[in-house]
Amino acid sequence: MNKSLTISFTFLLSLFLFVHPADADVNTTAKLSISEETAIAKTAGVASNSYNMILEALLHGEETGYFDTAEVSYKEVGSIIKAVTNEHPEVMYYSGATLWSNGKIEFKYSKPPSVVRANQSAVQNETSKVLSSIIKPGSSDFDKVKAIHDYLALHNAYDYDNFRNNTVPADSYTAYGALITGIAVCDGYTKAAQLLMNQLGIENQYVFGYGNGGAHSWNLVKLDGQYYFMDITWDDPVPNTPGNVRYDYFLVTSKVLRKDHSWNEASWPVASSSKYAYFNDFGKLIEDGNTYYYSSNSDNAKLYRVNKDGTAKQKINDVQAPYFALAGDWIYFSNYSHSGYLFKMKKDGSSKTQLNDHHSTDLRIEGKTLYYVDRVTGKETSLAIEIPDEIPQVKPVGEVVKPSKTWTITFNQEVDPLSLTKENIFVKTSTGDFVPVTIQLDRTDAHKVQVYAPTGGYDTNQNYTLTVRKVSSKLGLPLKESKTKDFHVQ
Repeated sequence: MNKSLTISFTFLLSLFLFVHPADADVNTTAKLSISEETAIAKTAGVASNSYNMILEALLHGEETGYFDTAEVSYKEVGSIIKAVTNEHPEVMYYSGATLWSNGKIEFKYSKPPSVVRANQSAVQNETSKVLSSIIKPGSSDFDKVKAIHDYLALHNAYDYDNFRNNTVPADSYTAYGALITGIAVCDGYTKAAQLLMNQLGIENQYVFGYGNGGAHSWNLVKLDGQYYFMDITWDDPVPNTPGNVRYDYFLVTSKVLRKDHSWNEASWPVASSSKYAYFNDFGKLIEDGNTYYYSSNSDNAKLYRVNKDGTAKQKINDVQAPYFALAGDWIYFSNYSHSGYLFKMKKDGSSKTQLNDHHSTDLRIEGKTLYYVDRVTGKETSLAIEIPDEIPQVKPVGEVVKPSKTWTITFNQEVDPLSLTKENIFVKTSTGDFVPVTIQLDRTDAHKVQVYAPTGGYDTNQNYTLTVRKVSSKLGLPLKESKTKDFHVQ
């Protein structure tokens, strides 16, 4: 038998995967086809070990990482990295990677790894600070999403000059840009919103596609079982106008977004609910308790008010007022039905009074002073106004709820409806005053009783006590002892 000398060679194959900022304002890899976009989700879903290894390395700004060769080949790793960067906005400055067939990955960043780690830490700290400052006790997920939308639009300026000159710095593509420097392009806005919503446990996704033909990104949000799109970048006016935020792309449907955005719709859920469509009519908006005051986009900037849930829409006065501010019972506004002169009127539209005789814009109130820009001189001018002293904040007692809160009381036996009287079930203020609530036996379950808020809702900044006593069952059995429930209306 002939013997021969055999020589075996082990080749380490490498694939170079480079990621470059696109010409538009989204930092993305080479353009993906529909099949490649779908492959991202499929590959990441079956390669969880590799996904986690890559995520761990990128979260720590590591220059070397690994993937599981028993799980995927190096040809599939690019899709996993893309999924990681799309789903984790805390991963920043990733710019490319060299992949080796033995499972090694050499990561590249647009900043030194030490800076990457420092900025990731800064973003983590700032995220906690921002959320603690904008999220109020008892806030719903909708309230939280709106607070995030407004904060990012109001505290950022779009990096327009660098965008036009194709010199957008790496920071502007990240949550660091939106949360720390206050300057960002679409990826910065989108990833900052994604990061804040992730921290609050609100289901959301990073969406990439095109806006008016240019590469673009925005958010998909899930609220109460329904999906909505939100493009904060396009709701932040350009050039930057401090204090102003739009709602043209706030929680909109796929149909609305499709007018000037395009994306691989098969890769994301359909947004079909128009629950928040009333926001799209808001020009200038001011929130006051349970009411939104706004200048209408569809009615020539005339002033309206509407409940925060979109009900009870009402025109306040037939005047055009693209600029306005609230103080106490008064609305101060630029009356564009009267040459843009400064006026004031009561919140019900009465007592309209002229305050000056020149074009005035950009109204804002600080303390007991109204500031506005005199368009004749171009200078900011001030006017002293009367504002009632601020009511001190009442310390909450019990559960914190909304003014429209409905309580459901469940009994262990079917309730005798004749025992549901205002003497047996009632709500009192902390000072002992009765609140005119409505009591009703549940239509489908006689074990349950609803206690509805008074017309217009409970007064805010107040503590209340719900008392249940002497209610009896259909068999005549009385409630053994009185029950109370303390609550605070935010």
